[in-house]
Amino acid sequence: MGFVLVLALPTGVLIGAIGIGGVLLPPALIWLGGLDPHAAAGTSTFAFLFTGLVGTIAYARRGAMPWRFAGWLTVGAAPAAAAGALVNGIAPAIVLHLVLALVTAGSGIFNLVSHPASGRRGLPAPAAVAIGAVVGFGSALTGTGGPVLLVPGLLALGVEPLLTVAAGQLISLPLVAFASLGYASSSLVHYRLAAALGALAAVGVVAGAALAHRLPRRHLHRIASGTLVAVGAFTLVAALTT
Repeated sequence: MGFVLVLALPTGVLIGAIGIGGVLLPPALIWLGGLDPHAAAGTSTFAFLFTGLVGTIAYARRGAMPWRFAGWLTVGAAPAAAAGALVNGIAPAIVLHLVLALVTAGSGIFNLVSHPASGRRGLPAPAAVAIGAVVGFGSALTGTGGPVLLVPGLLALGVEPLLTVAAGQLISLPLVAFASLGYASSSLVHYRLAAALGALAAVGVVAGAALAHRLPRRHLHRIASGTLVAVGAFTLVAALTT
């Protein structure tokens, strides 16, 4: 289990800097921690309460949090997250990971080969609520937190990368809270382990948020897109070997 704890810090850096990193924890808990896929999803989801809180504070203190836009996203994400956590208990783990891998890698490739106008500071309320619902359900279903699915979608729609990452921090809070309730009802959360992972990852989030504000917007977009492809490939391998 020590290797999983070591991985929590760089995972937090990725979450804070580019909004992606939570996807690494569920496979690590399966491979290195010996948890079954459902307990791994529940435990990692609870850990993201820590990263979401710290990330929200970090971006808010820098004046980079799109409160209104992120608020509409959370309206859709919160109830959908509870449903996703409950469905996780009956869905085959390999199906969950394969879908996540394809969506993540495909979004990264799309963003690398295309050049979306990264100048939008938000989306209309109905679109934000709909995207939030999809992200909430999918993230809770796979135990990866909110940003890993939110970031590629918003980047593809031309939302500024920094605002995309910031919104991902805030949406994590209600998303993982509702999802954790769903997992807790099925006794799928290892609370001590989740708290340790969350605390370590939260330290990394602070460093990652500082890094994000120093990177040019174009570089942040490329790093996020490239990481999506790598994470998608990693998740695909994890799905086919567990």
